Amino acid sequence: MMMTETASETAFETTVHKTVFLAVEKPKVWEFLTRADKLGQWFHPAQQDLVEGQEYTLLNGLDGDRMCWGKVEKMRAPDYMRWSFTVGALDGHMTTVEWKLEAAPGGTRLSLVHSGLPTSGEGFGLVLALDHGWHGFTLNLQEQTRAEATGDYCATIVVPAAPDVARKAIRDEMHLWWSDRIEPRTGGAVIRFNRSHVDFDMEDGDTQMAMTWTCRDANMIIENVEDTSEWKGTRLLWQIAPLGTGSRVTLTHEGLNAGLACQDVCTRGWQQYFENSLRAHLSGQAPSPQTH
Repeated sequence: MMMTETASETAFETTVHKTVFLAVEKPKVWEFLTRADKLGQWFHPAQQDLVEGQEYTLLNGLDGDRMCWGKVEKMRAPDYMRWSFTVGALDGHMTTVEWKLEAAPGGTRLSLVHSGLPTSGEGFGLVLALDHGWHGFTLNLQEQTRAEATGDYCATIVVPAAPDVARKAIRDEMHLWWSDRIEPRTGGAVIRFNRSHVDFDMEDGDTQMAMTWTCRDANMIIENVEDTSEWKGTRLLWQIAPLGTGSRVTLTHEGLNAGLACQDVCTRGWQQYFENSLRAHLSGQAPSPQTH
């Protein structure tokens, strides 16, 4: 997978370009771009599916306030879509967002062009913020579509904590949201649950707000699961992206899919510890880690 990006300026407008390669075919990518339930997985929740000629509103995942809005000006499924687009900081000025989908070996090449942005020096901070935002959102989309293709566990939480706070909580405060028996070691940690344990090598990802944890050893004692080492070789992929009022945190458990006998139990475990306990911890509420 790869992504390219540029921000170009002419005498008339500033334009942001993003290109990302996705591991699913164009019709599936189109669903992520147009369906309300899919948009909320990688971008912002929508009030309804996007329809040509109709206005749309995308919401803040924390408080439900309006984040961005405009009109779907053109749709040519599953190849092309154009929106008018604005956010509060644009003070009512409408810009244009275009999506182009092209078949690529093994999936889809998705291109985004966001044009009509401010050209003044005063507006450059907003351009940087939008450029950074699209970068994070397209990475989210890449993870969500990859998980869709493989069946891996993948979920996103939206929290009021800043990205650096979220990263610290994930890496250094596991005892507060996951298990109270954490054994840090150089380059990783062992997490224990009753008689079970998993041991991760922990590395930074492509960006400061990405982490990759590779399971080097596991002894997961689960009823009706014969192989207690199923997690060995699987990876936790963490992506943290800033939002205007907090962060979006995506966890993909690469390898936790139908190929593992523990899929159902372990998915419910992540729902408890990631989707509920970590979300609570990063929202100033009481988390619910495993205690012994």
